[in-house]
This record gives sequence, C-alpha cells and structure tokens, in this order.
Amino acid sequence: MHTRVGAMIGTLLLLAWTPGLRGQTTPPSEEIEPRIIGTTGTTLVGASGYVDRFFSSERGLPFNYSMQVDVGRFLTSRFVVRGGLRGSGSAGGDDAEDLPTGQGAPALHAFAGLLHYFTPHAIASLYTGADYWAQLTQRSGQDAGSVIAVLGVQGALSSRVSVFLEGGYGTALQKNDDEVRPTRMLGQVGIRLRF
Repeated sequence: MHTRVGAMIGTLLLLAWTPGLRGQTTPPSEEIEPRIIGTTGTTLVGASGYVDRFFSSERGLPFNYSMQVDVGRFLTSRFVVRGGLRGSGSAGGDDAEDLPTGQGAPALHAFAGLLHYFTPHAIASLYTGADYWAQLTQRSGQDAGSVIAVLGVQGALSSRVSVFLEGGYGTALQKNDDEVRPTRMLGQVGIRLRF
C-alpha cells in the first residue's frame, strides 16, 4: 500500500515539474510579437528612394536620385503623426553647372502629416492621410509649400519589418510667377521598421 502511494506521489511530482510533459514548449516569460503594422505608442521609421538615368545620343543627361526618411508614431490605435525629409538631386550631364530652382527642381523638402490606418492590427493595412511639404533648398521667390493627399498600403514581413507602397497628389498653396497653382504627384516604395 505504501509503495503504491509513494509511486503515485512520485508520478504526480514528475508531471508537475516536467514542462515538456505538460505541453509547455516555451518559457512563460517569453513574449512573442505578432506580425502587425502597429498599435498605440508604436514608432515607425521608414526609408525609400530611387535612382534613374535617361540616355541620349545627342547630349549627356544627368543621373537622378531621391531619398526619403520618415518617422511616424501611432497616437491612437489607427492615427499616425509623421514627419521627415526627402532629398532629390542630379549629378553629371552636360548641364551640371546650370542647376534649376523653384518648384519641381531637385531639392531638399521637409514634410509632416497625419495618416489613418484602416486595419493596423492586421498583417497588412491600407492607409490614407495628408502631408504638408515645404521646399528647403533651390527655392525661387516666395513658396508657401504644398498639401498632398496620400494613399498607401503597408504589409508586415516580420514583427519588426514591413514594406509600403505609397502615392500622393496635391497642390501648391501659392501660385507661381505665371499665376498658375502647380500640382504635385508622388510615388514611392520603401521599408519601415517598427519600434
């Protein structure tokens, strides 16, 4: 009788102290992060860019480039405030010494805006919003900046890395010298890191 009771107590203790036998495969203190876009308090740091060059047998054309860095923070579970810098330029070509100025010229821009993510707790989400863009270099006269409506999609590749495709269309807040209010169109693909 005592042998049976001792064997039962030993078996129960073995089951209680062996995590593998209870079906537990990870320590309870380990946190596994989900593959989502973000939630309240999440910070997103993004980068995008492009390079291109046209070729002509008539003259040497420049090598064009653009780089953008942005930082966004979820104020709520769906709204993100963001800001950043975008620089574009050109190098080489026959007209390398004659740099254009004014709207549409290769320049450094600062921007800030507000985005709304439709499904930020999912693996992918559409988003929309608006940005204000201000040209910092290569200005020509007064320039009040531009307002751009933004539409994009972002998908999580892992718990920390996501890719995005974004487009925008907007208008300058001030008319140019020809009394015309220029419009602006943007398109970009990049990556964002979640913190």
